[in-house]
Amino acid sequence: MHVSAAAWATALGTGLDEVWEQLLAGRTGQGEAPSAEPLRNHRVAALPPGTDGDEDPDADTVARHLAVATATGARTLAGAGLGPEEAGDVLVVIGTSLGPHADRPGPSLYDWVAEAARRLGSRREPVALSTACSSGSDAIAVAADLLTAGVAERCLVGAVDLLTPNKRRGHSRLRTMSRGEPRSFDRDRDGMLLGEAGGFLLLETAASADARRAPCLGLLTGWGASNNALGPTEPDASGTAAARAVRAALDLAGRDPAEVAVISTHGTGTVLNDAAESAGLALLWPPAGAGAGSADGAGAGPAAEAGAGGGAGTGSAAEAGSGPGAEAAPEPVAGAGPRSVAGDLPGSAHDAASGRADGAGTGAGPVAFATKGALGHSLGATGVVEAITVLLALRDRRVPPVPHLERVMDGFPLRLPVGRALGIGGGCGLSQTLGFGGFNTCLLLEPAPAGRPGEGGGR
Repeated sequence: MHVSAAAWATALGTGLDEVWEQLLAGRTGQGEAPSAEPLRNHRVAALPPGTDGDEDPDADTVARHLAVATATGARTLAGAGLGPEEAGDVLVVIGTSLGPHADRPGPSLYDWVAEAARRLGSRREPVALSTACSSGSDAIAVAADLLTAGVAERCLVGAVDLLTPNKRRGHSRLRTMSRGEPRSFDRDRDGMLLGEAGGFLLLETAASADARRAPCLGLLTGWGASNNALGPTEPDASGTAAARAVRAALDLAGRDPAEVAVISTHGTGTVLNDAAESAGLALLWPPAGAGAGSADGAGAGPAAEAGAGGGAGTGSAAEAGSGPGAEAAPEPVAGAGPRSVAGDLPGSAHDAASGRADGAGTGAGPVAFATKGALGHSLGATGVVEAITVLLALRDRRVPPVPHLERVMDGFPLRLPVGRALGIGGGCGLSQTLGFGGFNTCLLLEPAPAGRPGEGGGR
């Protein structure tokens, strides 16, 4: 599937290159958002006032979601070179976690998505979906399935999730919220900070894109999903479900793990979620000296990270080992995969010491990165926002540093950019999300083919 255009609204702004350059420079969009609630942290990554017509952060939550969806979607259609008449035939697919519904009943999730589609000029019945923090990624996967099935030639697919008091209250009480700075994959991580975002892609079939010589930001060639099937927040101690979603995306695209250059991780900064993600990645990119793993749990056995999960289970065992082989510029990397859990779950911030110096070393696998420390965790919107970061990383062959990361957690099997942007080699990219409810989704993206017109919504 061709990605003909993309647009986003983030705490760092709305321009693709404007936001991307700030991420590469290590800037963050976090700021104070006072609340009468006794929250664990009052910092959030909120949209700047006036972003895409969203003037008042205290305005009606449905109106805010509609304003951001309409403006961001319209910029995507314009970037794809689609006028009002052509927009009428575009199928709109929008995901969100709870959208405006965490704080108020009705209208239904479908109703506000239908209104957004109408405002965007689509004459077709839209698709609305909600799968927690995988909503944005799942929206892209559903749109790709609909295009493959011939239901449409073009899909405007996106996600919007904005802050509400109940979202902040809920994550504070779940103890998924950091008391300080979010530090994805750091030994001292203790949680995430929430954010706001909207993001959209224009996906279209190769035949449609070729016929109109559409601009191209990149290709979506694989997508896969799995579910832990354990419960709303119950951990998956094996890590195999997340790895299965990655394997499904690779298989659909006809790619091998060795062909992956870069991975946008879910990287919430919660102790157990980062351990889960590390374990799943280690099954596909095992550390040096470990047997090759599989999505069904064969191969390298899980090592461990101690942690108690705020009422959501406990885990033990030990992290050990060191990351595999090399790239030109050495960057911090960690070792063998710890045990796995799924979902954004809290826990103790202790990682077993291994005697290595802050995870320093080099590796031969893909480069992993995480942006939630800069843009906040935008819940259902995060999958689309992070898919865009992968497309930009493939375009520019660079990834931004992981914000606030200082000491890479023991057991992380891949390279991470610490303190500065890092170049990547040739190959494809993955974006993965791990959500509450055990929802695991992976998207496989590739650079735009040589000779295609310049990307829509880009520079």
